[in-house]
Amino acid sequence: MTKTQVKPVEPTPATRYLPIEDYGMIGDLTTVALVGKNGSIDWCCLPDFDSASVFGALLDAEKGGRFAWLPSSRQMSTSNRSTFQRPIF
Repeated sequence: MTKTQVKPVEPTPATRYLPIEDYGMIGDLTTVALVGKNGSIDWCCLPDFDSASVFGALLDAEKGGRFAWLPSSRQMSTSNRSTFQRPIF
């Protein structure tokens, strides 16, 4: 496992959106959520893939809604590892 010190990822003030490459997917084969490097869930449809979105900030930063679990410190570290060929955040 590799640990890397990173600066917090923030949406740019001009756009209020993270670049798409700053998202990762988590899911259970029934639904999926897009989680930004800043810890925010910006897209999630529940209970199925074809359900209406619960969090849709990926499309509309003001009205779309998001869920964020943010660190209390501005300094954070991240790590990536893989188990059974599946990424773990």
